[in-house]
Amino acid sequence: MNVGFAGVLPVVPTPFTRDLAVDHASLHALVDYAVRCGAGAIVYPGVASEDVQLNDVERCASMRTVVEAAAGRIAVVGGVNAAEFGDMVANAKWMAKTGVAGIMAMAVPTMAAKGYASCYQELAAATGGLPIILQNLVKPRGADLLVEEMLDIAGAVDAVRYVKEEAVPPGPKVGALVASGADALDGVIGGGGARFLFEELERGVIATMPAMELLELHVAMLRDYGEGRRDAAFELYQASLPLLLLQASYRMRLTKLVLKHRGIIATDEVREPLPQLDEVTRRLVLEYFMRLPVNGVKSDG
Repeated sequence: MNVGFAGVLPVVPTPFTRDLAVDHASLHALVDYAVRCGAGAIVYPGVASEDVQLNDVERCASMRTVVEAAAGRIAVVGGVNAAEFGDMVANAKWMAKTGVAGIMAMAVPTMAAKGYASCYQELAAATGGLPIILQNLVKPRGADLLVEEMLDIAGAVDAVRYVKEEAVPPGPKVGALVASGADALDGVIGGGGARFLFEELERGVIATMPAMELLELHVAMLRDYGEGRRDAAFELYQASLPLLLLQASYRMRLTKLVLKHRGIIATDEVREPLPQLDEVTRRLVLEYFMRLPVNGVKSDG
């Protein structure tokens, strides 16, 4: 099995200024941070980037910043997601010209009428055959494809090399994809914010695609697991769960609070309509973070 995108592939958030403009200096700093941490690649924009909150001009400008900041030091996967398939093709065409190493394209319900394999073939043609990560998200935003449907797509479209599975719970689908997809796929990638990461590793994922607030921990966890230190990886996973439990509700607010606390981004502003973090929860988030047993994380606070 040829493994290209492997390890921790964080989705880079979109930082905003106090007036909710895109903060390109902080975006550049996030790419530098991913390089320092040893991420396998970075993904932008994705759901955790508040992609649906970016207009076309902002998306293009932010993507240029990410690729320029990466500067060949780390591979960039371009997220082409949109509600309408035609917009995804348009995104794929211009994104391929930026120098991305691959694209991530969510299977969305509007693809059904045309046929999913036909849609992914069109996306492959739009990029000149760059590797595609098929993102399988639950409804209503995603199509929530069956394992057999995803394998059929990968078998029909050479460029579809990976699946990022985001079922809840993910275990059965991940296991079935790994067991049956060796000929059609280069690998299966875990999603769900890494909340199910240990089980996904046990079932054979080659990568995880979380948000960025626990990047050092996730890199250390995958390194430990890959080098046979299963108990050490398990301890890191257990340590991550209090923070990831809160992250499931507060999403980008929590991610940005931690990144701001560390001085990596300037503000924790979000555009996504999310629950507010009150002072009790903010204090707990930072306490959970400070207690993490990874020196690279703990020493920054």
